[in-house]
Amino acid sequence: MTLKTHKWLENDDWDVFEWFTNQFSDPVAVALVLGARFLSYFLYSGLAAAAVGLRSRLTLLSSGLSVLSVLLTVLILHPAGLPNAASYLDILIHFTLPVLAGYAVYSNPTNKRWLSFSLLLVSTFFFLTLLLVLYGEGP
Repeated sequence: MTLKTHKWLENDDWDVFEWFTNQFSDPVAVALVLGARFLSYFLYSGLAAAAVGLRSRLTLLSSGLSVLSVLLTVLILHPAGLPNAASYLDILIHFTLPVLAGYAVYSNPTNKRWLSFSLLLVSTFFFLTLLLVLYGEGP
């Protein structure tokens, strides 16, 4: 896929997705991106805990899914780990965590919680694009 919308993009060898995936050849960059993604998952769990309580089932489920996602990611990316088909479960978890946190905030709303949820929701879509490229599920 080649973009040709600007003069400087008229080179047929330039590919946006190729450039983007080449950025993931640096292990430090991958570790930083995954660390930020995992942090956002645990922030969702913290938001749920703040809204419905630390010992609630919703907080426990959110925390458990966060840990499961970390384990899945490590096992999928490890050469001797899970097959790439397991990435679909990780992507499902990626969408489930905002739903759980959103429900928790909806059940006990404050302006601060809604603002926090909105910011985390933006990070969800940002990390989704990175997940698709990382797992090779993108275009």
